[in-house]
Amino acid sequence: MKQTSETALALILTAIVFALIYASPAAKAGAENGIAMCEQIIIPSLLPIMIITNIMLKSKAAGFFEILFGRVFVRLLKLPKTAVTPVIFGLIGGYPAGAVLTLEQYNSGLLEGSDAKRIMHFNLCGGVAFIINAVGGGYYKSINSGVFLYIITVSASFIIASVTAAFEKRTVSKKTKSAALSISDALCSAAEVSSRSVILMSAYIILFCAITGTVSVPVFIKPLLEITGGIFASGIRLPLPYCAFFLSFGGLCVHLQIAGILNQMHIKYFDFFIYRLAGGVLSYLLCRICLPLLPESAAVSANMAASVPFEFTEVNTALGIITMLGCAAIVLDIEGRKIKL
Repeated sequence: MKQTSETALALILTAIVFALIYASPAAKAGAENGIAMCEQIIIPSLLPIMIITNIMLKSKAAGFFEILFGRVFVRLLKLPKTAVTPVIFGLIGGYPAGAVLTLEQYNSGLLEGSDAKRIMHFNLCGGVAFIINAVGGGYYKSINSGVFLYIITVSASFIIASVTAAFEKRTVSKKTKSAALSISDALCSAAEVSSRSVILMSAYIILFCAITGTVSVPVFIKPLLEITGGIFASGIRLPLPYCAFFLSFGGLCVHLQIAGILNQMHIKYFDFFIYRLAGGVLSYLLCRICLPLLPESAAVSANMAASVPFEFTEVNTALGIITMLGCAAIVLDIEGRKIKL
C-alpha cells in the first residue's frame, strides 16, 4: 500500500513538472504574477507586522496584553493567559502569523498541546493589513468593506473559540510567561522568525501561481488553491459573502505553509481542515446576515454579484486534472506520512 501511494505521488508530481514545461510561457507568467503579489502585497503588508508582533511576544510587552485580556481568555474561552498574544496578534497580523506565534509559545513550554490544538482551530485570519488595506481598499476600492470583512472573519473565529470552550472540561493551565528578552534580543529573534515565515509564504504563492497559470481555473476555485492570487488575479470582484468564506478558509497554499507547524505541535491536518471549512461557512453566513445592515458594503456586493459570470470558462481538462490531483496528493501525503515542510 505504501509503495503504491509513493508511486502514485511520484507519477502525479512528474506529470505536474511536464505540464509546467509544456505550458512554460503560462507558468512563467503565473510565477511573475506571484512574485509581483509578494513584492506589492505580502511582504510590505505582512513582514513589518509580523516582526512587531513577535517582538511583543518575546519582550515584556506581552505581559500588558495578558493582564488586559487574560481574564476573558481564562473565563470565556478557557485558555491560559499565555494564549493571549498568539491569538490577538495572530488575528491582527494575518496568516501564518497566528500559527507561527502559537508554535513559539508551544516550544517555550507556555502552551500545552491541547491548548495549542484548540487555538489552531480558530487562530487563522487574513489580518488587518491584508483584509482592510489590500482586499478592502485595493480590491473593492472600499476601506469600509475591508473593515466589514475583517470584523466578520474575526467574529467567526471567536464564535468557534467560544463553542469549543463550551465543551472544554479540563482545568485551564496556570503556566506563566517565561523570562522576557531584552528589546534588542527580541528584535533579532523576531526579524529572523518573521523573515523565514514570509519567505516560505512567498515561495508557496509563487509555486501555486505558476501551477494555476498553466490551466484556466474557474474563478470560484482559484481562492481555494491560493487566496492572494485567487482574489487579486481573478479579473473580477467577488461578492462579499464569497470573499468572506475564502478569507476564513485560507486556501490550500496557506494550509501547506501551516502544515509543518501543525506537525510540530502534533495536530492532525484533517482536524485543522474541518475547522477551516466550518470557519468559512460561518463567515459566509454571517456576511449574508449582516450585509443588509451596511448600505455601502451591500451596494458593493450587489455590483460585484451582477458582474460575476457564473458559467465556467473553457478548461484544459488534462492539465486541470493533473493540477488538482497533485494538490490533493500533497495534502493526503501530509496527513498520511506527517512530512515536515
